[in-house]
Amino acid sequence: MNDTNPPRVSIIIPAFNAESTISQCLDSVFKQAGSEFEVIVIDDGSGDSTREKASKYDVRLLTMEKNGGAGAARNYGVGAARGELLFFTDADVTLCEGALARAVADMGEPGIDAVIGSYDDDPWVRTTVSQFKNLAHHYFHQHSGPRATTFWGACGILRRELFLSVGGFDENFRGVMDVQLGYRLVSRRATIKLAPELQLKHLKRWTLPLLLRTDIQLRALPWTRLLIEYGYLPKGLNFGSDQRAGALLGIGLVVLGVMALFRPLAAVLFLACVALAAFVNRGLFQLFYRRGGVRLLVGGFLLQNLYYLYSVGTLIVGIALSAVRRMRNGARDG
Repeated sequence: MNDTNPPRVSIIIPAFNAESTISQCLDSVFKQAGSEFEVIVIDDGSGDSTREKASKYDVRLLTMEKNGGAGAARNYGVGAARGELLFFTDADVTLCEGALARAVADMGEPGIDAVIGSYDDDPWVRTTVSQFKNLAHHYFHQHSGPRATTFWGACGILRRELFLSVGGFDENFRGVMDVQLGYRLVSRRATIKLAPELQLKHLKRWTLPLLLRTDIQLRALPWTRLLIEYGYLPKGLNFGSDQRAGALLGIGLVVLGVMALFRPLAAVLFLACVALAAFVNRGLFQLFYRRGGVRLLVGGFLLQNLYYLYSVGTLIVGIALSAVRRMRNGARDG
């Protein structure tokens, strides 16, 4: 395709050491991408055969000299993009049938500036941790309502002009750069649609150590920074009022569980807290049961409440450290 007849949509895929998934990803893309699409793969300093595997497809293959993270790779890809619409996805996913057509159609609705989707409810990896992580993401995206206050880099589309006008992805917010982009889009009064039908399948294998490291280091800590900088957290998804109540109940489970070892009355209160925690997230836990039976129901309940504990704990520690830094800076300036 020449520059006098540019594509309408640029599909941008950052890839870092993605040799095990990049072919599946690109197969799913080219099953749907027609002449109005171009596919840009950015090899983000991979040390494996990602580049070689991607080169077998009709893609514009870009290479970064060293690993800069997904945000930097996406920005680099946008610099080469020719489409008026930018569709971002990841190298460890496959697009569900009709995803690209759905995304473009949603962008054609009046007043819509960006669209995000969700993972599907059939994760590729069937381990308890992998199912928990992907199904929880699916559930909250499916039940959050049609308007979002955040963007999602794994499955999101927006106008190139808008993306450039807000400065693209902020590479300093590694891990939540798409959430931070959402803040800036909303500040411009952009309308972000959350489309339940726009789905993809995650191919990533999650382990408990990887989950903890990712959620704490690349999610909770940067979210704390966003809260301090902007004064609020995104609305909807897993930041809704029900999830804030769930977080309080998660803390209550630990406190009452310890107390129950010494006081019989606390055992009764602990069971009541379990019932309330199950009720608050009943839809999520029903999904766990449907997809993985009792094993996933129990494992998902425990992992969800563990998530509340380390998220709240990290938030408290992050705010405290920020307050200490401000006090020290104030004393130094004084």
